[in-house]
Amino acid sequence: MKKNFSFYFMLAILAGMTLVFSNCTKEGPAGPAGADGTNGVNGTDGTDGVDGNALCLECHTLAKMEGIGHSYEMSQHATGDFVGYAGGRNDCAKCHSHEGFTETLRTGMDTTATSIAIPTAFSCKTCHGSHVSFDPEDGDLTPLNATAPFTLIMDDHTTTMDMGHSNLCASCHQPRRPAPVADEDGNFAITSSHYGPHHGPQSTVLEGIGGFEVGAGYPEPGSDVHRQQSSCLDCHVKYTPGADYGGHKFSAGVGACTTCHPDATDLDINGKQTEIAGLTEELKVLLMAQGVLDADGHVVPGTYTINQAGAFYNYATVVEDRSQGVHNYEYVKTLLINSIAVMQ
Repeated sequence: MKKNFSFYFMLAILAGMTLVFSNCTKEGPAGPAGADGTNGVNGTDGTDGVDGNALCLECHTLAKMEGIGHSYEMSQHATGDFVGYAGGRNDCAKCHSHEGFTETLRTGMDTTATSIAIPTAFSCKTCHGSHVSFDPEDGDLTPLNATAPFTLIMDDHTTTMDMGHSNLCASCHQPRRPAPVADEDGNFAITSSHYGPHHGPQSTVLEGIGGFEVGAGYPEPGSDVHRQQSSCLDCHVKYTPGADYGGHKFSAGVGACTTCHPDATDLDINGKQTEIAGLTEELKVLLMAQGVLDADGHVVPGTYTINQAGAFYNYATVVEDRSQGVHNYEYVKTLLINSIAVMQ
């Protein structure tokens, strides 16, 4: 009798526990409806808010992202022509591979700690990071990784430049070597066929500095209208639907000019590119005649007068800038005219 009582007592306890747990897992009746959630806002005081989802979808749609990707695939940044050659070398990788750029961005150095075994071309994450917020006062809604002022490599980091939204581009598009300085005999030795500012002097040309400034008549640094009233993004990323330039292809087109030059039909506005091209060719002929350039247009290593070496440096700067004066017409024109004068 005692055994049976214990059995039925335990059975009752288990049944009660089952009932309790069963009630705990049952869904109760729905409560009253809550207030509608607040959409994300794009304002510091919460007023004039915009739909947060709509704000994201201005960029993050499949169609738009695919369009950006296709445009980027046509750019030189994506093709990575020099990734295999320079992207892994620790003194070149900063500007020639994704790994080099992101490493030096973190460390603040101009070289990587060591060579990179398998470098890759630039990608979205090379230039773009995470949103700080969706408030324009906190940063651009298209977040850029390198926004801080940068120092020029060519003068051992003694000059700091702040070009606003152009800082990302300018951190690489700057000269690597300075203009020549005469030795005690008034000469300068060019020891390499690769001598010159290197391939990206656009930032210093735009600023109006860095050339071999023989003679007079140079404009005030930073005074060019393109430096003051535009940025790299305004001219190289501005996109006209259906055009084969701009966007993430980064090629400049006339559509970027018509805001200020409504009658422009090409980049040769008022014939200024034609003028700069003519002066560049005139200087090239003089450099070749004096043996500074060979028949293929490459500099010939040797010891030259400072004016010869400086004239070549200016010639290389204009050629490597690749805008034929658009970046800073007055500065480029003065460099060429003065270089021609000292070579004659």
